[in-house]
Parts: sequence; structure tokens; C-alpha cells
Amino acid sequence: MMRLITTLLFLPASAVAFDAPGFVSTIFGSNQVFQHSDPLTIFGWASSPSVPVSVTLTSEDGTTVTTAAANSSSTAYNGAYYRWDLTLPASPPSLSPYSLSVESAETSETASLTNILFGDVYLCSGQSNMQFSVEGMLGKDEEIKAADDYGYIRMFGVGQPAGQLSGPQQTLPTVALPWTVVSSKTIATDNGDFDQFSAVCYMSGRHIFTDILKSATPVGLISSNWGGTPVEAWMPEDQLKGQCDGGKNTEERKLQFDDISFGETADDWNPNANHVLYDNMITPFESLVVKGAFWYQGETNVGYWNYDCFQSLMVESWRKLNGWSNMAFAFVQLAAYDCGGSQALPDFRGVQLKAVDITPNSAMITAADLGDVGSPDLDIHPRNKTEVGRRLSLAIDKLLYNKDRDNAHMGPVVDVDAVKLLEDGVSVQFRGDTIGDGLHLEEPQVCPKEELCGHAVLSFDDGGEDVVIDDIVVSANNTIELRKEGVDGTKVSGISYGWGDFPLLTVFSSYGVPAAPFKVEL
Repeated sequence: MMRLITTLLFLPASAVAFDAPGFVSTIFGSNQVFQHSDPLTIFGWASSPSVPVSVTLTSEDGTTVTTAAANSSSTAYNGAYYRWDLTLPASPPSLSPYSLSVESAETSETASLTNILFGDVYLCSGQSNMQFSVEGMLGKDEEIKAADDYGYIRMFGVGQPAGQLSGPQQTLPTVALPWTVVSSKTIATDNGDFDQFSAVCYMSGRHIFTDILKSATPVGLISSNWGGTPVEAWMPEDQLKGQCDGGKNTEERKLQFDDISFGETADDWNPNANHVLYDNMITPFESLVVKGAFWYQGETNVGYWNYDCFQSLMVESWRKLNGWSNMAFAFVQLAAYDCGGSQALPDFRGVQLKAVDITPNSAMITAADLGDVGSPDLDIHPRNKTEVGRRLSLAIDKLLYNKDRDNAHMGPVVDVDAVKLLEDGVSVQFRGDTIGDGLHLEEPQVCPKEELCGHAVLSFDDGGEDVVIDDIVVSANNTIELRKEGVDGTKVSGISYGWGDFPLLTVFSSYGVPAAPFKVEL
């Protein structure tokens, strides 16, 4: 059933391999966006110990903005390279390009980075739904055509290494896409050589640039992801020593994931092993300031009843990296797909929601209404990445840019204390800061099989059979009613809404975001 994914999403992208770490680290390059209003640390490796290295930042008109100098380390990295680090003062946001020149007069090593901008930098990580490329998403033709207007958005793609290097790395084993200016020629297969840039990453960045920053501040996007990988692969080794023990139910995981193949890998390299992707695809960015991160992962961890612990510890560990301490974190609650009709997937979505409460400066958006039974890449990979990106941008807007605005990204959230029993059902009130101008109903996504559907359901304290509510009624600006003829409302003990593989979500805010699946005990 799942073999197709191997060729589509789990094999490493075409990548440029680096045998040496480089005079300037490979995380830097021409066309890059650096985080504005934070000191800029740039680093690399000299061929000799204790040699002087200088860096100069120059504006578009050739004026020297600032310089810095330091000596390379006296201790060798990987036996042959001597790290140097230089920090320049903070620069304001700028649509005008700068250049950076780096040199060591003693060793004659030089590097030049041109067309550099200062803006907001975001990391995008996770598994195959984050790796899913612009080329595969719905609406790609319009977005590709419009990309020529977004040259102030820049992309960087981390390569998927063919083998694990031991321990946390200071340099990337591979680079799939050096810093590149977004255009219709660079974001899709039909127009360029690179076809693997993340659709969710691009659409999130595009909405931030156009909708929030009003095209006035550049955006830098770093895509570092690997299909089919578990959260443990993205966490440091010291965070995997007992803090979340007992957090997985292997029998439930077998319902969906026995049949997944992870592609051809070397005998000594397993991208699903604990901490290996953190070591090889995250730590090399230490010292590069990142304003926020987007995370779309969890399919491989369905069945972990305390995944919230794992994810929260991962975020905590990322924020210990230099330059990442103030990073905002927005993540995606899993979309609809066929997980066999058990409770594993809906329960996992509930665990994801709990992660917000234990992770500071974080937000969750739901994709539970964005199922795609017609996806050629299997329903586990829905193609509507444009809407996922829009919702993630709403979350970042709340976390970083407009903290006083409504919680538009959340969709309607139940006010548990305001649920009331009715003669023949219940009324459910939603928080005013999550509905915008008011609630409205939309048609739910298509559910392929009835046993997978997540309806609105009433349960009863007398052991009576659950009742499915076919018609939800909006009775007030912030209230819905779940009624059915013959129901004794006085005996209702609980409500579930959308609690299935394919949630039938119909209640939306005026922001166009649905109420995420929920359960309420009365």
C-alpha cells in the first residue's frame, strides 16, 4: 500500500556534497537573508591554526558598513580545519542588497557573498508532508507564475546525507539548494533543476511576506526535512534518556506503518535512528539566528500517547542553540488520512493539542479538514499546502508580529464552561477570540469510508448508544446546537467532534479556519 512513497519522498534529493567544511560555512552564501536587528555571526574554517581572518559588510553603493577580525582556532576540526567565528553588529531590515567579503591575508583564503538581505529567517522541518514539494501542490501553476514578484524571499535546502557523521556536526554533510532567489524559474521542476523545495515552507513564507510584512521585509526560508522520520531523529541524544519513556504504543503504530519503506540507505546509516538528523541537519545552523520554526511531523509517531513530551523537549533543545533562544514554534495537527479506523490517529491529534500547553511561545494549526483522497501521493500527503501555509502564517503573526490580535490560527475553540444541556441535545459556545466576526458552517471534506468518519457525536451516562448529529445549527454568533429528535438531553455525558481518521469539520470562524477535533466531558 505505501511503497510509492519511497520513490516520491524518501530518497535523498540531488545534493551537492562537501568534502571540506569550507573557508566560509556552507550554511552561508550569496542571495542569503540574515536575521535583521540581531548581531550577525559568520564562521568557517581556515587551513591553518591561529591565523587572522577579517570580514567586511558593504552596502549597495560600496560603502563599508562594518568590519570585524579574529584568529582561527588552534584546535583542529575533523583533524584538518581550524574554525573562526566573527560577529558583526545588528543591521535593520533592508530590501537593498549588501555584500560580505571574508579573507585571511596570511593564507590567501577569500570568499565573497553578494546580494545579501536582512529580514526574517524561518526554519521548516519535519517529515514527508513538510518535504512535499511546490511541484506537487494544488494551485502550483498560479503560485509558480506569481513567484517572479517574490524575489525578496530566499530559499535554502538542506541535503539528505548518505551516511551519518558521528555526533553533532558543525557543518552540513550536504546542501541540496544553496541560497537561491525565489522566482518562477527556481521553485518548480518544470522551470529549473531543483524540484524539492518544501511547499509548506514556501507557502508559509510567502504569506508572511505578502500578508503580514506587506512585502516590506525580506524572508529567508531554510528547508531541513526527511520523509518518514520520527521525532526522536530530530532530538539531541541527551533528550532521549528517559524523559518520555513509555510514550509509545507499538501495537497501534503497526496499524499504519509496518508497510512503509524508507528508501535505500547504507548499512551504517539509518535516518530514523535517534538524534541522527538533529546531529546532521540541525546543529550546523547553530549561531545562525532563526526567528521562527515550522514543524510538520507526527505520522511516524502515531500511537505515542505522550508525543507532546517528545515534541516539547525537541523545541527546548533547539532553543539551546546559539541564535535560536527566542525562536517561535508553529506546528501542524495531522491531516485526514486512512489510518485503519482505529482511535490511534484522532487520539494522536489530541496529544498534539496538549503540546501547546507545555511549550512556551508555540502555536498549533489544524490540517484535519484538508484530507485528500485523490492525492496521487496517497492520502497521507494531501496537496492543499497553500492553506496549511496560510494558517501557519496566522500562527506566526500571533506569536511574533501582532500579539494582541485574535487567535485566528486556532479556529473556534470550545468554552468548556459554557456548554449547556438542552431538552434534546446540547449547545456549545466558542471563545470569542477564536471566531472573528462569527461562526459559519461549511461542507465537510469527503470521507472515503464511513468507519473512518469523525462526526459530531453525543454520548450518554446511562450507557445508551452514541448518537450522531447530522445537522449542526449555528444559533448565535459564537454558539452551535447539537440536537436530535428523541435524544434526552439530561442524560448527555459527553461530546466528540471530528474524532476520526477523516474528521467531518463543518464549524468555521470568519478567518476560514475550522474548529479542530475536540472532546468534552459533561
